[in-house]
Amino acid sequence: RDGPPPPAASTKPKTTPKKPKKPDTIVQPKEIPKEVPKEAEPAEEPEEAPEEASEEQVEGGVEGGVAGGVVGGVVGGVIGGVVGGQLGGTGTEVLPFGAGMTRPEKVSGPQPEYTREALESRVQGTMIVKCVITVEGRVERCRIIKPLPHMEQAVMDALTSSRYKPVTFQGRPVQVDYTFTLNLKLPR
Repeated sequence: RDGPPPPAASTKPKTTPKKPKKPDTIVQPKEIPKEVPKEAEPAEEPEEAPEEASEEQVEGGVEGGVAGGVVGGVVGGVIGGVVGGQLGGTGTEVLPFGAGMTRPEKVSGPQPEYTREALESRVQGTMIVKCVITVEGRVERCRIIKPLPHMEQAVMDALTSSRYKPVTFQGRPVQVDYTFTLNLKLPR
């Protein structure tokens, strides 16, 4: 029975080493005594402001944010702006084609014509080309991802002379980086 009190006494010395650690954090601000009062005043104001607005705060919200704002929005952004858009952006940025966008629909343009070399070599298969479809529906800046021998230029010419219904995102036409997958088969 006398044994339990000594362990209790030994736990008290263990807590005393913890107490000096707390004063260490207090010692650091004391090194700059003139600036402490200046910093303390602004620090008090933000503490009071959240208490007043605590009823209206939203988890993840930002001070100065708009009610009904979007998570991931930019402070100073425009209501109705594109999610993930850049503050001060022109809207002409090229977006990767993705969810929530309308699929591009071909309005006009030729099919790729087989070259003489491709016919002689009996080339067929899948060719993958990544291009930018502009807000006007033009196809630009194409780059071949998976080529087919003797067909690269014919496919590029067909794509760049085609017109598409512009891709829309959130109701607005946008420039997109779109991947075209073309299955080429020998003509009969």
